Amino acid sequence: MTSTHGNGEDRPQPPQSTSSFADGVKPLNIFIVGGSLAGLFCGILLKRQGHNVHILESASSSAREGQAAGIGLAADIKRFFDQHDRLKHIPLGTPVNEIQILDADLKPATIINVPYEMTTWDAAYYRLRANFDGLVSPYCPDPPPTEPGEGEATYATNIKVLSVQPSTTASTTLTLSATDLSTSKPVTYTATHVIAADGANSTLRSSLYPNLQRHEPGYLIWRGVVPCASLTPSLVARIADKALLYPMNKSYVMLYTIPGAHGSLAPQKRAVNFAWYDYPPPSVPVSSILTDTAGHTHRTTLPKGAMRPEIWSAQLARAREMFHPDLLEIPEKLKEPFVSVIASLMSPAATAYEGRMFFVGDALVLLQPNSGKGTNHAAVVKWPLRDVSPAKAFGLV
Repeated sequence: MTSTHGNGEDRPQPPQSTSSFADGVKPLNIFIVGGSLAGLFCGILLKRQGHNVHILESASSSAREGQAAGIGLAADIKRFFDQHDRLKHIPLGTPVNEIQILDADLKPATIINVPYEMTTWDAAYYRLRANFDGLVSPYCPDPPPTEPGEGEATYATNIKVLSVQPSTTASTTLTLSATDLSTSKPVTYTATHVIAADGANSTLRSSLYPNLQRHEPGYLIWRGVVPCASLTPSLVARIADKALLYPMNKSYVMLYTIPGAHGSLAPQKRAVNFAWYDYPPPSVPVSSILTDTAGHTHRTTLPKGAMRPEIWSAQLARAREMFHPDLLEIPEKLKEPFVSVIASLMSPAATAYEGRMFFVGDALVLLQPNSGKGTNHAAVVKWPLRDVSPAKAFGLV
């Protein structure tokens, strides 16, 4: 890995790779921009093919908290963990045996039998980090060892990548320009390939397609989690092992059980995930809802702990008008609700720079969360790797 500060100071370099290929193919030097789930899915696959993989993440620490709370282990996610998780003997999620669409009296109007598992963003993140670079955490205190022949795997935080351009010194490499947020100094990296996994607000996608616009149908998703221990046992039992969908006028709420703190699956430690899809009243501007306690207006998501009390009080009043009384306990006991604008977007192309950079996850396609496929799409990482030369070296075709 080549890395140089703007003042000429070298960044610490990772150890030299011991990876090798039987057919003599040289390991690639791959940089992944974005260290969330999509980037980690790719990083694990490529590292285990013997390539040197370096993830650059703008967050200030590897300690991360899941913003979106619950996620479903849909087919492609489950397949990924079944095939590549070296800790798969440790359960990752809580079971969902069916989806119940409720009527106005909370009786099942429709039952969809679909075996499923629900987990949390943070549980999935720490499991992937344990597999990628051996991060020790309360979720995974004993990460699996690296096996012979694997490439180097590094995960750097506080790095904000600003652009990617073809290198001026070599036609087969790309140069990443970034800022080290811990020092505010410029830094550059040289890569054979770049994976843009920098999310829905992808800087790298915007640099190529500055006029690309999101499609926003106008509704919001209000989210949060409530510990099962704080809810009445009858309500917890109603939700256990199933997902409940309660439709209302131009609105609906999804409820299901997820792991608790540090991924705990103990029944008394679990939590109920709350996701309420709702159009805001015409009298309430979305910009007002997204303005936090410090007066800053967020673009798409108002994070946990930042919602103004009067905004949540107004939404609670709306819930009391719309929800069945037996469900009101959940929003009333939410401690840190947060809200996002529903949107969708698709990159005009999956690759750039003659196949040396490509997009994955939300940077490629932003799916509306009510589809339940956003994280699943992030796990579909094989197909964009097919066109990256040399494909044989990736072992994915």
